[in-house]
Amino acid sequence: MGKITTLDELREEIRNLEHQNYVNEQHMRRKVGEIAERFKPANILRNLFGHFFGGPADVKTSLFKMAAGIATSVIVKKFFRKGKTLG
Repeated sequence: MGKITTLDELREEIRNLEHQNYVNEQHMRRKVGEIAERFKPANILRNLFGHFFGGPADVKTSLFKMAAGIATSVIVKKFFRKGKTLG
């Protein structure tokens, strides 16, 4: 934005700023609407169930690896515990 020297330039700049303000307001209204929709109780529950039961493959893989690690550690502990009591 250069220096405004004429009345027509001032009016043009005011129109540009009003248009920019309108676009920003519409964007903010849309974002507020999206956030309000996301925080409705039904959508919160749907998102929670989606993450747990239909989440991305990497989440499922991580949970599977964690469960496999826990199962392996339980089996190894039982095996070594029996080995110590028998020997």
